Amino acid sequence: MRPLLMVMMEYDFPPFRPPNEASSALIRASQGCPWNRCLFCTMYKEVKFRPRSVEDVKKDIDAAVRLFPDARTVFIADSDSLAMKNSEKIIRYIKGRFPSAERITSYARAKTLMSLGIGRLTKLRDAGLTRVHVGLESGDEKTLAFLKKGTTPAEMVAGGQAAKQAGLEVSLYVLIGAGGKDRFDEHAAGSAQVCNKIDPDFIRLRTLIVQHGSLLEEQMNLGLYRSTAPVEKLREVQVFLAHLDVHDCELASDHHTNYLWVGDKVLYRGIYGMLPQEKNRMMDVLSQTVGLLSHATGEVLDATLLYERGMITSL
Repeated sequence: MRPLLMVMMEYDFPPFRPPNEASSALIRASQGCPWNRCLFCTMYKEVKFRPRSVEDVKKDIDAAVRLFPDARTVFIADSDSLAMKNSEKIIRYIKGRFPSAERITSYARAKTLMSLGIGRLTKLRDAGLTRVHVGLESGDEKTLAFLKKGTTPAEMVAGGQAAKQAGLEVSLYVLIGAGGKDRFDEHAAGSAQVCNKIDPDFIRLRTLIVQHGSLLEEQMNLGLYRSTAPVEKLREVQVFLAHLDVHDCELASDHHTNYLWVGDKVLYRGIYGMLPQEKNRMMDVLSQTVGLLSHATGEVLDATLLYERGMITSL
């Protein structure tokens, strides 16, 4: 048996994974993003999309059994690996090598889910796939077009519904601040409306950070995007939550970009709860926080301001 250090050196570790996949075995089935045009994203700008061969992925899966011996969950990367024609073979092999895996998940573009359709997605579920992570970002058509997401709200709904009907869990990501000042209400309410139509299992909030070197930063410098202030972002979450009508859905703010500080103290860490049963409690948390911030004596800071000042470098 090869030494573990040699296994690690030959293993192709994915550069990104969702925070809730921190304990998962990580399998890189493809490199980069096949779309790679979103204005706000810098994740794969230096990586050309390349599907990996089944043989190479299987070697990594075999290595992952040694590298992640206690893993009960497996995450497939990079972006949109389900678009690969051999994804079913890879998922079946993962399931065979991790027979006790409780969850096998992957990033997926809504457009890919729509293209695969219920039939293909059902086959992926039967192979062992249990959940897809989908970047909704916004349910507002103009915001999606501006951000060059490459899809529409209707396509988001079609892809999400296909995954649900195929028996997969759907985890949607919503970007707070994506609409900026000019599409504040449209983005918040529209995102909720798309979520309502999909009725996902999870909604995860992320606050948009305009990263240095991103195409969105160029648009902002031209005055074509105006970022919202910290308290405005909180009010956007209020509008979004007020319009949500989903069932048995876990809402999480599981990322530090959602935090709000007053001085050097964290005053707000996001909201978390099950919908619809905990909606009123979460609305109360938001209202109380807005009230506290309105009387704050120190400067209210969010991750955007900290990033601009160089106090946060890793997102």
